[in-house]
Amino acid sequence: MNKLMAVLVGGLIAGVLDIIYAFIAYGPLSYGVTPMQVLHSVAAGLIGRDAARAGEWSTALLGLGLHFLIAIGMAAVFVALTSVFRFMTKQVVIWGLIYGLILYVAMNYVVVPLSAAGANLHFASSFAEASTRLRDSFSEVQGGGGEQYPWLLAGTIFAHTVLVGLPIALVAQRAQQD
Repeated sequence: MNKLMAVLVGGLIAGVLDIIYAFIAYGPLSYGVTPMQVLHSVAAGLIGRDAARAGEWSTALLGLGLHFLIAIGMAAVFVALTSVFRFMTKQVVIWGLIYGLILYVAMNYVVVPLSAAGANLHFASSFAEASTRLRDSFSEVQGGGGEQYPWLLAGTIFAHTVLVGLPIALVAQRAQQD
């Protein structure tokens, strides 16, 4: 398997596993959110919450496309890292889980707070605003379900480590062996 194929396969596997987790965890296991609403939340990162909700299935499909674009990007970064740091494919499970944890932090504490899906409903428009958002983001635990669904924090970390980081790492290892 070549590196481009590893990026695509790793990203697609991670994307499928992660979106299935989101549909189940945020749907019947907690808030009762529909798959369309989950996908709207992804699209909201680019176009804002109101626009995402107003678009019905067209913005849900945008959210699905963005979700897989992000997952493929995550796989591309890991494949690139393993091309430089080949030792990462020797202990692929450990590095996959570490990478997934890094992805959890990046998505929940950097990407979402700076996006149009964050609390301010628009992209950070200045360095000062971005700095404030990041400071606020790192000052509280993100991704938790609060008192009603306290397991969501652990579930979100599980999804990023086991369902995203690990499959990407395993596919990247296969590409390095060929």
